[in-house]
Amino acid sequence: MNTNMKQTRRTFGLLTVLLTLTLAVETSVYAQLQPGVDSIASVKQQDSLGSSATRDFTSGPSDAKEVEAFLDAFFAQDAIKQKAGAAVVSVVQDGKVLVSKGFGITDPMSKSPIDTKRATFRIGSVSKVFTAAAIMQLVDQGKISLQDNIEKYLDGYKVTNPFDAPVTVENLLTHTTGFEVREPTDASYLMDASQKLISLKESIFDVFPPVVREPGTSYMYDNFASRLQGYIVQQVSGEPFGSYVQKHLFGPLGMTSSSFSMTKDLVGRLQPSYDPAGNAIPVYGFSPSEWPEGSMVSTASDMALFMTAFLNDGRAADCTVILSPKSVKAMSAYQMVIHPDLPDTTYGFESPVIPSKSNGEIVISKAGDILGYSSLLWLLPDRKTGVFVSYNTNQDLRNDLYTAFMDHYYASGKSPYETKGFKVQTEDILAKFEGLYSDLRIKLLTKVEVTGDGTLMVSDLFSRHQLKQIDDLLFVDDEGNPLAFKMDADGRVVYMKYSNLYSYATKLPENPAVFPDVSANHPYASYILSLKSLGYLTDDLSQPFQPLQTVTRGAFIHAFNAIWSIPESSNPFSFSDIENSLYRRDIQAAVEAGMLNGTGNGLFDPDRPILREEAAAIVFRLLTETGIRIPEPAAKLAPGTSKWAIEAVSNAVTWKLHGPEVTESNGKFDYGSQRALNKQELAALLFTMLLPE
Repeated sequence: MNTNMKQTRRTFGLLTVLLTLTLAVETSVYAQLQPGVDSIASVKQQDSLGSSATRDFTSGPSDAKEVEAFLDAFFAQDAIKQKAGAAVVSVVQDGKVLVSKGFGITDPMSKSPIDTKRATFRIGSVSKVFTAAAIMQLVDQGKISLQDNIEKYLDGYKVTNPFDAPVTVENLLTHTTGFEVREPTDASYLMDASQKLISLKESIFDVFPPVVREPGTSYMYDNFASRLQGYIVQQVSGEPFGSYVQKHLFGPLGMTSSSFSMTKDLVGRLQPSYDPAGNAIPVYGFSPSEWPEGSMVSTASDMALFMTAFLNDGRAADCTVILSPKSVKAMSAYQMVIHPDLPDTTYGFESPVIPSKSNGEIVISKAGDILGYSSLLWLLPDRKTGVFVSYNTNQDLRNDLYTAFMDHYYASGKSPYETKGFKVQTEDILAKFEGLYSDLRIKLLTKVEVTGDGTLMVSDLFSRHQLKQIDDLLFVDDEGNPLAFKMDADGRVVYMKYSNLYSYATKLPENPAVFPDVSANHPYASYILSLKSLGYLTDDLSQPFQPLQTVTRGAFIHAFNAIWSIPESSNPFSFSDIENSLYRRDIQAAVEAGMLNGTGNGLFDPDRPILREEAAAIVFRLLTETGIRIPEPAAKLAPGTSKWAIEAVSNAVTWKLHGPEVTESNGKFDYGSQRALNKQELAALLFTMLLPE
């Protein structure tokens, strides 16, 4: 394997982790109700913004030459050029393609201009729009009901669901299933064309998640839910998913350069992508070969065809109907909102990529990220305007374009997050919001503190912001970004949505249940009981926790992977001594994520107690290589740490990733590096790893 391939494989190994972070970092606001077509959520949102007939807006894009001039100026900026070597954009308005243009060059060698009719790009999760559209086509035909229990389509499989409410097709579309997190594994990405593929069915039933929250009550962006939509399309239509979409969507629309499969023709036209070091990323495939949630390849010209048809009530230019007006309306209206001014999902689309930059317009959007490519599709349904951008890097260029476009064409609109004369609440009333919140998808913690009447301080691993109250459950930070809370029927705060627009964060209970040997005043109670309330500890509360029990290397990896939603691997094992380990698939997944090197001679020694310095090294590797933490000036350590572990251990001390077992004397910290890690110390390490700095 050459150096470039090794580097790319390393990137692939970390991709599982990065995928769980991408929605919180790359497309966050910092970088980045009742079912039915005429949803209450949509009506409330539109009422809060006002109707387009009574507001003063600029006219929006209409002149092709002017739009092209705007895009030329945007992509001429040096800062934008540095974010992508090649990009394509299509802008449509009222049934016309105003612009479909490429920027940059095809590759450094040929330096050819980009042909938007030929150059294909991986569009990542923008694929989900087409999967949802396929579901809605079958709804139009009466073959699927949105209120159907998904078990109807699972060949007798019974979903593990402790709640009275079933998981419905609508829950899949709105990402409100309550499923436990499932993400594609590294085995799903194929660098070697000779690798054996699994079927779409196998990929689903091998990892089918349990329901851990009442369906319909919380929003969590869910790749598995979209993959399951594709399987249901396949089940109901009797056609393979990719064939169905090709026949019933791409074909009728004339999208001749679009597919969920990597055909030879489309691969030959695929725009090359490069890693940060400038090395070409090899063309890769998928297992299964078609991902309903993200494997689609397309061109800017093809995406323009879809946008014009969608904005024309589902009717293509030749009058072919791909969706009924009712289904288009359902896909355009927000079906789930945490607050009327901060929507969650339609059927297939999500909230604007940067809500504060939408200038009062009703916007639905869908972002996509996959290794080497990023995209964004956004529509203004009441303006019959749509924009699609795709490029050959994983950068936030799309956020820049969205902001520039909305400010250029809709500058006169007003943000819904401006103060409206709301009388802020007192500190005592706001106290109900205080506490720690755990993101449902990526599990990082956010801390909320009351700092005065109508003000909160909110901090996480990436930022710290003061927010001002503008409604009962709505706040806005110093950058204009919104935060909303959700309460249950008993008036208790249960969820929050802020830095991750694509998932709620659940509030940790203030008085969690205890173990017989871990009371509320136990020195490690806050760590152990918090992890239990988050669902990371499977220990039975009625049985002793045994906090001093040592942790094996395999058990540590299992617990660590659970925190970061790293799924088990089905690949052949890299270590010869893990085949009989209960945690063998977790260990292999950690190898593929670039976190493990083993003990030498092809061994991992899974049943040996893990040393504290070994645990610190694994944590340090993940936190720094994903950019969650930046190495800091080293804390001074007492003797006893192996040379190879000094940087990791000293940073663990600096970051306070430990419990009261770490002591200080004469300015030096005793981490106990050579001691075996026990269960209470494991809980402290894992929980503090998630805390804001």
